[in-house]
Amino acid sequence: MKQLIELRHINKKYGKKTILYDMSLSMNEKQIIAILGGNGSGKSTFLRIAAGVERPDSGQIVYADKNIRTGYVPERFPNYLRFTPNEYLHYTGRISGISEDGIKQRISSLLHRFQLDKWSDRRISTLSKGNIQKVGIIQAILPQPELLILDEPLSGLDFPAQQELILILGELRERGTSILLTYHEAPVFEEIVDQTYYIKAGRLTEERIQEKDAVKLIEVKGLKDKDVQEWNEILHKERRENSMLLYVNSENSDQILSRILKLQGRVEYVGNIDFNKE
Repeated sequence: MKQLIELRHINKKYGKKTILYDMSLSMNEKQIIAILGGNGSGKSTFLRIAAGVERPDSGQIVYADKNIRTGYVPERFPNYLRFTPNEYLHYTGRISGISEDGIKQRISSLLHRFQLDKWSDRRISTLSKGNIQKVGIIQAILPQPELLILDEPLSGLDFPAQQELILILGELRERGTSILLTYHEAPVFEEIVDQTYYIKAGRLTEERIQEKDAVKLIEVKGLKDKDVQEWNEILHKERRENSMLLYVNSENSDQILSRILKLQGRVEYVGNIDFNKE
């Protein structure tokens, strides 16, 4: 199978702190690779470097074709855009060199698949986080890229949109796209990911990260971000359409649940997250 991209001995520091140390990775055509690790481990930095939006301090990125089409969805897609989804996607489609007829057809199909039809002429800045994320995903897959890089693509998506994204990624792979991604909800991608790597102490490894504590997911409604901003026990926080997702170590879950109830928040779901599932 043809190799598409190779990252060789990548190193990256912020100030005096080494984020990535001597990391190497090669990707082949039609391959889906997941990069996992804890918060602050360097996953997003590694993906930005692979996407070409950030430079490593040292190391080399070798592409099979210097004109490779790359799609990239950052962890936080801009929510201040004054465009409508239709305007923004037409603009990015033209930049990518897609024909006008092709742009219209692709945008119409993708907006429908992500149930964004009725929001296509609203300003992006007025959309919910989930719908903004959908726009970000569509702009990345619109030109049918050879390399697609997704940083936490499920953030803010409802269940139907998650399932549609999985279907689309499978279709893209069949057409030749290679996909590099990172995520928290491990079971969602298990069936389509070919290879999983972990960032551990700044290095890339195939060894599973052994967590000291099991992680619980708590879905809660009725709280604002400011209500939980000083809760240091929270490992990761996400916003969904009408709820907030909190990831916490199991040993801290009772304490977090007690705080939620005191603030009159409504607990919708509590469950285990297994990042090391075989």
